[in-house]
Amino acid sequence: MGGNALSSYGATRCSRDVAMQMLEDFLARFATLTGPLGNEARVEPIAAYRLKPDFGDLDVLVDSRVFQSMSPLSVVEALSINYGKSLPWVKNGPVLSVGLPLPGDGQCLQLDLIGTPAAEFDFSLGYFSWNDMGNLVGRIAHKMGLKFGHDGLWLPMRDGTNLHDELLITRDFGRALSFLGFDAERWRQGFDSLDDIYQFVARGEHFNPDLYPLEHRNHTARVRDKKRPVYMGFLRWIEEQPTLNRYPWQQDKSAYLPDVMSAFPALQAEYGLSLGRLAHSKAIRACFNGEVVSEITGLTGKALGAFMAHFKRAQGDGMDLLPMLSTQQIRELISEEFKQYQALIANS
Repeated sequence: MGGNALSSYGATRCSRDVAMQMLEDFLARFATLTGPLGNEARVEPIAAYRLKPDFGDLDVLVDSRVFQSMSPLSVVEALSINYGKSLPWVKNGPVLSVGLPLPGDGQCLQLDLIGTPAAEFDFSLGYFSWNDMGNLVGRIAHKMGLKFGHDGLWLPMRDGTNLHDELLITRDFGRALSFLGFDAERWRQGFDSLDDIYQFVARGEHFNPDLYPLEHRNHTARVRDKKRPVYMGFLRWIEEQPTLNRYPWQQDKSAYLPDVMSAFPALQAEYGLSLGRLAHSKAIRACFNGEVVSEITGLTGKALGAFMAHFKRAQGDGMDLLPMLSTQQIRELISEEFKQYQALIANS
């Protein structure tokens, strides 16, 4: 995605009319390759705003089972035969970029095939569609302590600054939008212009323009979004709107957790289980950690780490039982395993 993967192969921009014709032609050709896969070959173009005048690339969502049945190289080779010429291509993670030949001048239009698991397909299609809308909506989720991405709406579980779990809230894109305060019915109608997208985001119940300036983002987000014309256009648009809604956000993101649980009551059980797993993990660390093991074995540094890793492998599921043992039992268990470990090292 982004249109630069095939720049060295002559990838260029073209008008909307040409791009849409090429997309329609590609989908027909691609269907002849994936037809035997049946329902596993779901393919959907990712929508851009309807009045977009030209395209630097085309984005198409593809069920990832297609690439499990056909390697990327096989896909490109089959397409090359279909088009009657060798097509340039680059594979980057789940994205297969292919250069579709433009008539006449040897240039091509980049088309990105984005492999997506079937379970995430509909949410991904919603997230990636309409240019940067998903990214802009995601700022609201982040402010609530949630993660809104191509694979769903998630509740990150943190212990201080440590992320110990992530709980899936929903993969119903419309429901996620509604919970975050956006008009899901308006979203279903699609958008003609960037201004339509910007207004949709700004009319959200929880919108506050202070969430978006680059100086309020982390380093990774600043670097990424500075390169995104639609995001930067939104920042300029915000500056020109003096009467935008300013939702009064609370600093403590945990304040919004009751709203999450109320809207998605099925999450409560998994939330409790996650807290239980965290408590159990902490209990294990309390009785088996570097300080305890070093005191018993005299090991430090890399040698200490190597033995601790060995102990965990040797105990397997038995690590879960450590909090049930007495301090003396744990010390004896570590000492006995250390003796066996020393013998193993001596004989290796």
